[in-house]
Amino acid sequence: MRNYDVLVIGSGIAGLVFALETAKFGKVAVVTKKEINACNTDYAQGGIAAVLSNHDTFEEHINDTYIAGAKLGKKKVIRQIIEDGPEVIQYLLDLGTKFTINKDSRQMSMENLRLTREGGHSHHRIVYAADSTGHLIMEALIARCRENPQIDIFENHMAVDLITQHHIPQIDEFISRISCWGAYVMDCETNQIDVFRAKKTMLASGGSSQVYAHNTNPDIATGDGIAMARLAGARLANMEFVQFHPTAFYSPEGNTFLVSEALRGEGAVIKNTDGEEFMDDYHPQGCLAPRDIVSRAIDAEMTKRSDKFVYLDATHLDHEMLKEHFPYIDRKCRKYGIDFTKEPIPVAPAAHYFCGGVLTTCDGQTDIGNLLAAGEVACTGLHGANRLASNSLLEASVIAYKAAHNPRLKDDVIFPEIPEWKDLGSFNETEWVVISNAREIIGRIMQGYAGIRRSRRLLKYANLRLDNIYTEINNFYIHNSVRKEVIETRNIAINAIMIVRSALVRKESRGAHFVVDYPNLNDNFRKDTIL
Repeated sequence: MRNYDVLVIGSGIAGLVFALETAKFGKVAVVTKKEINACNTDYAQGGIAAVLSNHDTFEEHINDTYIAGAKLGKKKVIRQIIEDGPEVIQYLLDLGTKFTINKDSRQMSMENLRLTREGGHSHHRIVYAADSTGHLIMEALIARCRENPQIDIFENHMAVDLITQHHIPQIDEFISRISCWGAYVMDCETNQIDVFRAKKTMLASGGSSQVYAHNTNPDIATGDGIAMARLAGARLANMEFVQFHPTAFYSPEGNTFLVSEALRGEGAVIKNTDGEEFMDDYHPQGCLAPRDIVSRAIDAEMTKRSDKFVYLDATHLDHEMLKEHFPYIDRKCRKYGIDFTKEPIPVAPAAHYFCGGVLTTCDGQTDIGNLLAAGEVACTGLHGANRLASNSLLEASVIAYKAAHNPRLKDDVIFPEIPEWKDLGSFNETEWVVISNAREIIGRIMQGYAGIRRSRRLLKYANLRLDNIYTEINNFYIHNSVRKEVIETRNIAINAIMIVRSALVRKESRGAHFVVDYPNLNDNFRKDTIL
């Protein structure tokens, strides 16, 4: 058994900010499935939205967020997070993040940061670091964590299950409230499972876009935190709102990567395969409309023309500016033989971000005692039905920081007697071949039946199939020793079922949820879907 004051599950911006802040008063363990930088934050290209310009206001950022979220966001939450934006930027600067500054500036300071614009924003308010903002933030956070003697980092370790009263014998008396006392954690290299006992546990494990066959996320994004919280008894909110990024690179082989929205912010335009612009027909903001609108417009154009992609054209923009601002995109496109300063980029929508998740307050509190959540795993009410571009890193860092500074975090905890993990000691390789195909099958089901455009008939069909698949996976999980791939597949199945069930509850189209049976907004459903 390993004992800590704080256990952090996940190593993105939310997890590492929380680890750094709680290390000021306790011993912290950071558990991450692969290398510490293998997370969605590291993939984030665009930047962090914050009001830093004299031409911008908190009220305008709040309104942009609320409108992009199809008026489902919580205005109090939106205000709290957005008004903390400038402080978060200063915090990341102090940690050593190397944001892009104005050309005539030499000093890395808030006043000198260069700002760009993205879809749904009324102003230039995106702080960025070329087109690798997340990577450079992670560099700074990782460096600070590695040099901190209060933080132990466990790479290639995976949380299998949260330790709650479900694992406690309760021989003498009942434990009345669901509480968390850490997690069972597996060393992915040895498959050994240990007890990580902690006074407080932070879920910062990211989203679950790997549920879909086509997505922009790293392969670690299997919704582990959402699934563990669900199994432990936490409420989930708004799981139907899965945001598809409009411009993911398209290749016939299926290889994809994100093409930042900031490219459109600098003037790139979306065209069909005949070279015709079409976004002005769908929204007054054209190519800079909110992501849900752009994704559906592209999907409609592709369906109408039987195309598999559209083009993102930046060839009319200054070539030197493009290469300076977007070196990552330049490098990735050249790998596929495309010079994006001279020819358009083939793109198509791909699953990108979960607007829903574990129901969480503005300081990270969940339904379960001693358990917190921050980042994409959580649903705070900021995003509503669709996330405004570059609000994700803002939310993750603000919530993690607020959670770490909640006075209740230092409350003492009385631990029950925690049993060791029971390893069954065998693994049926023959049966696993059947179960291992489930991950691919789930991806195809979700892509076809619960994607950008949905129908209730197909959602019901998906629900039946997913229930059967989950039963098979769970039976295998119960009767075999644990492996990383088994846990991930089970977690993906749980997330897929939660998305479909939530989508069936919402009989309207709002934000990232569009169902052909109910194509319009319905004020009767201007409420959260709580599971």
